[in-house]
Amino acid sequence: MTGSFKPHNVRTPATIRGAGPERTRAVQIGMDRFYVTPHRSSDPLVSLCPRESHHALHVLRVRRGTQVELIDGVGTVLQAEVIRADRGRVELRVLMRRREPPPPYRLALIFGITKAGAFDSIVQQATELGVTEIRPVFTERSVVRLSGEDAVARRERWRWIAVDALKQSRGTWLPEVGAPEPLTSWLSRASGFELQMYGALRTGAELLPERLARFRQTHAGRPPRSAAIYVGPEGDFTQREQAALEIAGVEPVVLGRHVLRSQTAALCMACILGLEMVCPHANDALTGVDESRSGT
Repeated sequence: MTGSFKPHNVRTPATIRGAGPERTRAVQIGMDRFYVTPHRSSDPLVSLCPRESHHALHVLRVRRGTQVELIDGVGTVLQAEVIRADRGRVELRVLMRRREPPPPYRLALIFGITKAGAFDSIVQQATELGVTEIRPVFTERSVVRLSGEDAVARRERWRWIAVDALKQSRGTWLPEVGAPEPLTSWLSRASGFELQMYGALRTGAELLPERLARFRQTHAGRPPRSAAIYVGPEGDFTQREQAALEIAGVEPVVLGRHVLRSQTAALCMACILGLEMVCPHANDALTGVDESRSGT
């Protein structure tokens, strides 16, 4: 069903307008959001999973007649009305369906696995920042080691953290959260990136905004359409790992004069890259670069 409607039981939504490469989109922030799997998002009637039903009933306290928004993580957005809300079950009737295009860029964060709480925060905040792939990797200095059922369970936990972050940030496309694997395994198959960089603690490495400006200068003024950013665990990548990264075409960059914690460095790089890919020249003030006015 297509068309528009005005929910009778939610406040008038505020809007957020974001300037992207193709268009400006208004985002409603008044309705509660829930996740449904992609294979159910085409149905006229939808049931929430037990996890989402519990949140709806006991945290947000939805009731019959409440109108909400549903997302499936692959671009489908549904506006729906609750027709049943009892005994741990929430069922909804779809009122309107729309499709949102995928992000016009590919941004992967490859992060050395840290203790559980820190990596949970990385997944949450990277999702909010628009990262499209999150790749947890084991490094020589990784303290946490996961395998078998533990790795499967941790990956499922990270996926739900990404779901919650996507709902909160009003996004529509879930990042792909990879299975934990050794850094060397990922490097052996990483491909398709126009630019790959790792956060380095060395003098002489290029500042990240300067490297992005240089990319634009050699690509007719456009930002990279695909990029991978690598951040090691606490203690950084070892010299052997840095050599392997550079052999694989991953360039060292620095983020300023201060030594950042791994989590801070990852989010700093994700924010700068994400902004660059959506709004070219947004980072020029960080470097004094003004090539947009010099013919590029």
